[in-house]
Amino acid sequence: MQKLTLDTDGNPEVSSGPVPSCSDVEVLLKARACVLSHRGVADVDGTPVSAIPARPTANGRHVSLGRCFTGIIESAGGRVEALTPGDRVVACHTDGGFSEYHSVPAYHVVKLPVGISFEEGAIAALMPTVLNGMERAQVKDRSVFISGAGTTGLLSTQIARISGATTIIAADLHATRLARARDAGADTVVNISTEDAHRRVMDQTGGRGVDVCLECAGNETSFFQCAATLRPGGKLVVLKPVTNPVSIEMREWSKRSLHLIMGREQPFETPYLVEQGLKLVGIGAVRLRPLLTHVFPVHRIAEALELIDGHPNLAVEVALIRA
Repeated sequence: MQKLTLDTDGNPEVSSGPVPSCSDVEVLLKARACVLSHRGVADVDGTPVSAIPARPTANGRHVSLGRCFTGIIESAGGRVEALTPGDRVVACHTDGGFSEYHSVPAYHVVKLPVGISFEEGAIAALMPTVLNGMERAQVKDRSVFISGAGTTGLLSTQIARISGATTIIAADLHATRLARARDAGADTVVNISTEDAHRRVMDQTGGRGVDVCLECAGNETSFFQCAATLRPGGKLVVLKPVTNPVSIEMREWSKRSLHLIMGREQPFETPYLVEQGLKLVGIGAVRLRPLLTHVFPVHRIAEALELIDGHPNLAVEVALIRA
């Protein structure tokens, strides 16, 4: 069995090993697709890829590669009842590699509905934090500012729209992503490389500020920009973790009665939220295909990584697939 990872310099590395066995409560999956992490930035758990402790492999040491993957069940443990060999599934948690085979606890696995591709399913595994954060934010009949139009921001735009937000303003550095945000349901888009986002938000809200800010960029500048655009009593929802410590001026936040909400769900909530996300995709309420800008076979991993590192304006989600 081959396992594709990154070495400590961020370069693709292939190691080999036996096919894992599975316990009575696990399933053995043959991987079909994964979405790639951006080297040097936060992985799905908010830890910078470069800061993840190296783990030993047959050929040395490696760091995280993919965030989420899909596959087909090869076999199931004796106590697994709801899943059977041949089922197409999403694995809600992964160790960061892209092995040919993975042994996964059955409660971390969700069936992938017919009509949703393996590549789209891998993106669906990123939806739980957005769904959880949106539920806590209560955006119905509220104005919303979304900072960052990557995958998290584009999912947030779609879910905010179907959740009844009155006005959606999306901001990003890249024109291509902003065009996708508009297609996803944003009323106004702001290119922060050439425009003042705070001024645009205030212009759009009559100087009042927005009711809810969704922080989807994962950096300190975005966090404070979100706070500045809130009306008194507004909510700032963190959907993409800020990797560096952030100091909040409590006196200012108290004066304005601002609310800080962390959108990240707990692990036991993830499978349920993945199922809810897949239902939204199944009825057409959320579209994943527009987020999937590139799909590469696994042997073109170097090309895929160069794309997401060097051309962020061109790539949103980049997937690897196995035959």
